[in-house]
Amino acid sequence: MRKLLLILVVVGFLVPPINAEDGGYTKQFSVEIPSPLPASKIFEECFVEIDLSNNCDYDSDGLTLSWWMWSDQTNSNWPDDDAKSRSGIYNLSTDDNFESVAFYNQLESKTQAIENYSDIDANTPIIDLMGEIIIAEDDTNPWHIRMPVEMTPKQNLSDDTLLYIFLSKKNAIDVHGREISNLIYDMKPEVGFGIKANNTTSVEWIISSEHLYAAGVDIEEDPYGWQITMAFFGSVESDNATEQLLSLHHLELPYKSQNIDSTALYMPILILVLLGIICFGLVSQSYRNEHGMPKISAGWKSETTLIIEVQSFQKKVEIKSVKIDAPWRMRNNPKSRFIEPNQLINIEIKVKETLTDNCNIGIQLEVDELGSWTQYLVLNSPAVEN
Repeated sequence: MRKLLLILVVVGFLVPPINAEDGGYTKQFSVEIPSPLPASKIFEECFVEIDLSNNCDYDSDGLTLSWWMWSDQTNSNWPDDDAKSRSGIYNLSTDDNFESVAFYNQLESKTQAIENYSDIDANTPIIDLMGEIIIAEDDTNPWHIRMPVEMTPKQNLSDDTLLYIFLSKKNAIDVHGREISNLIYDMKPEVGFGIKANNTTSVEWIISSEHLYAAGVDIEEDPYGWQITMAFFGSVESDNATEQLLSLHHLELPYKSQNIDSTALYMPILILVLLGIICFGLVSQSYRNEHGMPKISAGWKSETTLIIEVQSFQKKVEIKSVKIDAPWRMRNNPKSRFIEPNQLINIEIKVKETLTDNCNIGIQLEVDELGSWTQYLVLNSPAVEN
């Protein structure tokens, strides 16, 4: 039994909590921020038209995200506040004649975007970005997004350098069944980082649960298909160039079943194995007890003589003593004796007189490997039985 308790203690130490707690919040799942995409990868923003009949061409050589601006007109549940705000930067008019339009690295001309990245391609990466995207929750903030990062510019950047964090859905479907690929639900601009070369900024960006709910995002209820895009726009200080895309990172948020590390993956198997060992041990112990414990019974041979019958099985048994509780008294005191396995012996006890009270018998015995204890038997008085 001590071995089984030791196994249970080991299991208790080995089993990790389902969710790791760090910094006062519970980490549901996380993913590392990947290296930047090649400078040749064009970041395309597509503003789709209201009937979705003629959307932008999704270039396989680029990264295309979609904006939707028509929820008021169509009663869609897709968010459009950030889309309208972003369209204002590009001076777009959202009238009935609007046709889908795309911007490339924040430029109207794709050719110009290609020329711009060609100028900085040799100097990439311009920004080192390391960190992770965490889906977390705490007592006051249900499922939300945390981004603890370290950012280091490799060159001096212009004062207007800006990071846009886009949260998009790979295959978005609204309440009316409309479908858009890579639809942006939320845009979060950030400027809280150093722009001097080799100056590392440690910072944590957070998208709160309230902010996500306002954008129609509930990762706990709908964890599939979400994407994070991080786009740094600005210029290298020494180039005196116009603003352009400096670094682009894109990743898909894993859901829980995708985010199990090797320890968590094998831990259930280990637990099952250990539980199997425990169950086997308990069954084996029960089997040994059942087949090792002697069978003991007693009965009256006469009014002053009783017989204790002991049947041993797979274990050797020692009868250490036999006692009878008062007011009964014994004439003889049986000596200690051993019973080999699979033997039947009778122990004869004589009493001094017959009483009307029940006769309580205590048999102290020890069984190999199973330990010592006292077996109690109760016999009705032969005077009462007669």
